[in-house]
Amino acid sequence: MAAGLDRIDHHILSLLRTDGRMSHAAIAKQVGLSGPAVHERVRKLEQSGVIAGYTAVIDPERVGLPHVAFCQVTLAGGNEFAMDEPIVARICEEPGVLEFHRVAGEDCYLVKIRTSTSKELEQVLRRIRSIRGVDRTRTTIVLSTEHEQASVDLPELAEPRQELADR
Repeated sequence: MAAGLDRIDHHILSLLRTDGRMSHAAIAKQVGLSGPAVHERVRKLEQSGVIAGYTAVIDPERVGLPHVAFCQVTLAGGNEFAMDEPIVARICEEPGVLEFHRVAGEDCYLVKIRTSTSKELEQVLRRIRSIRGVDRTRTTIVLSTEHEQASVDLPELAEPRQELADR
């Protein structure tokens, strides 16, 4: 269990993950607390950063962004992670860049890009390749997506040790 989270917090997070618009009163009924108690717990989860925010999950295809690609970026020799902040900032500013990850292995970064057309994807890739310090890119174009989550699954709660439960 994450530090400081009990079973009720876990249940609240599970409910909000399923429906981020669920009222505190409805959550309270599910977890067996009062509305104000749930409000306080949610406030603490927000303040601690466990709840990082609330958002609408938008279907990218329905808003005209059907093209997805993963771009692996390799920096010129000697530049890996040393003073790479300007490169990172430039890539992250590109329209359509949804995720940016520093990775171990042959490449330095893994970038998820979503665009409306393959031509637009090509333009984003050209701009990334033109950034000073970028040596090369390798791009994998997604044909279809079978599973994609908007949020992480909650880790399983550890069962309390028996000797603690007996106290």
